[in-house]
Amino acid sequence: MELIMTVLRFLILLISCLGYIMLFRQVLSIHTKLSWIFTFSIITCILYFAGLAGVLFYAFSGVFVGGLGLFLFFLLTGRLRILINLKALNMLNIVYCIGFGMIFTSLINTQYIHYDNFSHWGLIVKYMLMTNEFPTAASALVDFKTYPLGSSVFLYYVCRAAGNSQGVMLVGQAMLIFACFYAMFGVIRDSKRFLLCSIMALCCSAMTFYNISIRINNLLVDFILPLLALSVVSTLFIYRQDFKRACIISAPVLALLVIVKNSGLFFAAICYVYLLCLAFQNKKYRRREHKAVALLIAVLTIAVSLSTFFAWSYHTETAFKGENTKHTMSVDNFNEVSSEKTPEIRAEIMQNFLNAVFTLDSLSTRGIVLFQLFALAAWSAAWLIYKRTWALLKVLFWVDMAIVLYYAGILAMFIFTMPTEEALILAGFERYASSIVIFLIGTLAIFGVHDAENTLHVQQGAKRNAMAFKSRLSKNAYETGTVILAAAAIIILLSEVNGMTSMKLSYSESLPGKVYHMVGDHWSEEDGKKYLFYASDTDSQVTNFYLQYAARYFLYAPNVDAIYEFDPDAFRNQLKKYDYFVILESDDNIAAFMKGYGKTDDVTGVYPVTDTFF
Repeated sequence: MELIMTVLRFLILLISCLGYIMLFRQVLSIHTKLSWIFTFSIITCILYFAGLAGVLFYAFSGVFVGGLGLFLFFLLTGRLRILINLKALNMLNIVYCIGFGMIFTSLINTQYIHYDNFSHWGLIVKYMLMTNEFPTAASALVDFKTYPLGSSVFLYYVCRAAGNSQGVMLVGQAMLIFACFYAMFGVIRDSKRFLLCSIMALCCSAMTFYNISIRINNLLVDFILPLLALSVVSTLFIYRQDFKRACIISAPVLALLVIVKNSGLFFAAICYVYLLCLAFQNKKYRRREHKAVALLIAVLTIAVSLSTFFAWSYHTETAFKGENTKHTMSVDNFNEVSSEKTPEIRAEIMQNFLNAVFTLDSLSTRGIVLFQLFALAAWSAAWLIYKRTWALLKVLFWVDMAIVLYYAGILAMFIFTMPTEEALILAGFERYASSIVIFLIGTLAIFGVHDAENTLHVQQGAKRNAMAFKSRLSKNAYETGTVILAAAAIIILLSEVNGMTSMKLSYSESLPGKVYHMVGDHWSEEDGKKYLFYASDTDSQVTNFYLQYAARYFLYAPNVDAIYEFDPDAFRNQLKKYDYFVILESDDNIAAFMKGYGKTDDVTGVYPVTDTFF
C-alpha cells in the first residue's frame, strides 16, 4: 500500500511538472527533449532563491499547486495536444520510458550505502525536509554547511511531493539524470533514425559504466555535473542558429550547474566558452555592431547563470562567517591547508597523482584512451569510406584540452585544499576523474551522432523503405548495426540494475543496514539525546566516522559517538555522559562487560544508560 501511494504521488508530481512543460513549450517553442531539464532547472532555481529568503515551503506549495493549475488549464482548454501527439509515440520515447521504469523500480526501495550520503548528501535533504529551511550556523547535524545545495533543492521538491524516503530521493536524482540524457537525444534531427538513437543510448549506458565508482543508487553529484553541462552543450548546438533562444534555455540549466558543487564552475566555464564562440560565429550577427549585440546577450546569459553562485557565496559569507570545511573556497582555508604540506609531501602527492593518471589500471584512464580510439576510428572511417571530413576530430582536440585542465585542477585541489592524509592517498580520485570521462563520452556522442546523421544517404523523410538507403547492403548494415548497438546499450543498463540489485540484497550485512535494523529511520524532530555506539573497527568504520555519520542520519541526532575498544575499569564512568548505549557488534570484551549487568546472551541492542547501568 505504501508503494502504491508513493507511485500515485509521483504521478501527481509528474502532472505538476507537465503543466510547466506545456507552458514552456507553448511560450518558448522549446524543443521537446530540452523541456524536461529546462523545467527542472527553473523549479530548482525558484526554490533555491526562496530557500535563501527563508520561504522554502511556501515556494514549494506555490510551484507545485501552480503546475497542477496549469495542467488543468491546458486540459480544460483542449491544449494537451501540445504534449500528446502521434510524433511523441515513437520508438525512442517508448524505449526511454521503459528504461526509466526499470531504474524507478530498482531505486524506489533502495537504501543508501555510500559514506558521503550520510556525511552530507542524504543528510542535507533530510534536514531540509524536516525543517523546511536551509542549514544555519546553529545546525549541529550538518557539518559541511558551505556546500552548495543545487541538486538537494530539487530533491527537496520531489520528496516534499512524493514522500520522505531514501528511495524517493534516489528516484528524484534519477529524474535529473534522465532529463539530461533526454536533452542529448535532441541533437538527432530525425528520431526515426533508430541507429543514431542506439549510438546515443549506448554512449549514455557507457556513462553509467564509467560512473561505477559512484553509481546512481546514491546522491553524490559528480555524475550530475557533466550531464548538466552536456545538456547545455546540446541546447547550444540545437539552437546554434537561434542564439537568443539558445541563451534563454541554457541560462537556468547553467544556474543550476554552478550550485550543484563548486567544481561545477569548471564545467560551466566550458559551456561559457562554447557560448561565446557561437556568439562570434552566428550567421545572423555578421556585422560588427551585430557581433556586439550577440556578445552582450552572451555576457548577460553568463551573468544570470552566475547569480545563483554569487547569491550562495554571499549567503555563506554572512550566515557561516568563520566556518571552514573541507574544500571551502576561501583564502583562510587555502592558507591553512596548503601551509601544512612540505615540499616533500607535495612531491609525493604529485608522484602519486601521476602514477594514478598514467596507468591503465585506472578505469578513468582506460575510458579516456578507449573513447579517443573510438573517435579516431569513426573519423577515419568517414574520411576513407564516405569521403566526409567530420568535425569530430576538432571536437576531440578541444575536449582533450579540457581534460588536461581538469586534471590540473584535481591536482591543485589535492595539494592546496585537501587535508594531507586524504591528499596522500588521492581520496576520491577515481570519482572526480570519472566526471571528465563522462563529459568526454557525452561530447563525442553529441557531435559524432550529428556527423553520422549528415553522412546518411537520405537526411529526412517520413517513409522508411529500401529506397531510403543507398543499397540493400547498406540497409542490412544499418539494421544489423542498430540491433547490435541497441543490445549493447540494454546489456549495460541491465548490468547497472543487476549491480544495484546485488547491493540491495546485501544491505542487511552492510554497516548502514545494521544501524537501520538497530535504531530505525527517524523522521521526527531533532533528537537531542546523546548516543554511544560500540562496534568493531572493520574497514576503519569507526575511525573514519562512517558509523557515526550513519547513526546520525538514522537517529536524526547530532550527538553520536562510537568506540571499538574501552578500559573496563573506567568505562562505566564514561557511560555517564550518554543517554543511550548501542551495541552494534559484539565481541568478548563487551560481552564480559555486559555480563555484569545480567546480559548473558546476545548483547547487541539499545540500552538506556541510566536504567541499565545505574
